[in-house]
Amino acid sequence: MNKKGFTLVELLAIIIVLAVIIVIAAPNMTKQIKKNEEETQNILNQKIENASKLYAAKYHANEIVKGVSFSFTLSDLENDGLLDLKDKCNQKLTEEIKYKDGVYNYENISDNGKDCYK
Repeated sequence: MNKKGFTLVELLAIIIVLAVIIVIAAPNMTKQIKKNEEETQNILNQKIENASKLYAAKYHANEIVKGVSFSFTLSDLENDGLLDLKDKCNQKLTEEIKYKDGVYNYENISDNGKDCYK
């Protein structure tokens, strides 16, 4: 008799091998995803910081020289063409960037994995 197909033992062996591969690969993939999200957030922070410095130098030079605090929004940066936001992130346009004592504070702004910025 010539039967075609796999035996139960062969199928179990294949399932065990696949399970071992998944157990080894899953933590590495999770680490890589987290690393990429952190890298994306760092790039976002750099974009916001650069755009903020350009905007402040253009519109708030007197306040910077005098040491006066001021703030502006992401909408201001987008309207000036310094930051490009995707349509699905319109709720973030009101987030404020604050300037005080030579420091730009934009810690309240986060992409949260939504890929809001181009």
